[in-house]
Amino acid sequence: MPDMDFTHLHVEFFNDAVENKAKSREAGRPVYEDREMVRIRMAGDKLSSIVAPANDQSSITNPHTQRRYTYAELHEGPYEAFKKGQEYRGTGTPLEELTFISAAIRKTLHGFNIYTAEALAALDGTPLQKLGMGGREWKDQAQAYLDRASGTADLSRFAQENADLRAQIEALQEQMAAIGAAPPKAASDSFRTYAKVSTTEEVIMPDKDAGETDDPWAAYSDDDLKAEIKELTGAAPRGTPRRETLIEILNDARGKEVA
Repeated sequence: MPDMDFTHLHVEFFNDAVENKAKSREAGRPVYEDREMVRIRMAGDKLSSIVAPANDQSSITNPHTQRRYTYAELHEGPYEAFKKGQEYRGTGTPLEELTFISAAIRKTLHGFNIYTAEALAALDGTPLQKLGMGGREWKDQAQAYLDRASGTADLSRFAQENADLRAQIEALQEQMAAIGAAPPKAASDSFRTYAKVSTTEEVIMPDKDAGETDDPWAAYSDDDLKAEIKELTGAAPRGTPRRETLIEILNDARGKEVA
């Protein structure tokens, strides 16, 4: 549907008996058929109106297909209300909601095809002049009412957005508090490593302290190693063997001693 403002129009659909000229000529007598019709009136003008079959093409063209909309398609709100047997007074705020409009004034405005605050506020020029004395005041009051309603709607929307934001912040604070209150992991999980020694057994080994290595002779100097070898074998190594050689000799000597 086209994005058009029809607040200045009063549109109503109705059923009417319309003569079928072709069938009348064929039958030699008047033949009437029930047909859906539309009546379009301009707000503020009692006399101007358009009456046409509901499914006739209007003057509005679909920009994509270049096909003209039918009146039923163009004014789908009033047409849907008509099909449901409901009264349609236009899109907007009914005049009944305007407490500053008396019943007499409201009836007068209805006579000018004005049924909503939006239609009244949109009046200008000749249609506004046709309302006579008081017309400008009614228009201004309707516009002020709509402006106040719009401001209230904005405040309500901002209040809801603030409430949603506060709820999100509170939820985030609760999550952070829950994370901060979580118990620390057990020491056994933090400071133990598990080394597999077979497919069925597992040994728990303590983590090494800083600087600790797997070399049991790391704290021994080469001279200490030589002295240890001499004590175990009765003779010190000859020459200046490498440290790896000294450790190998020492391990071999200790193995023999254990044996």
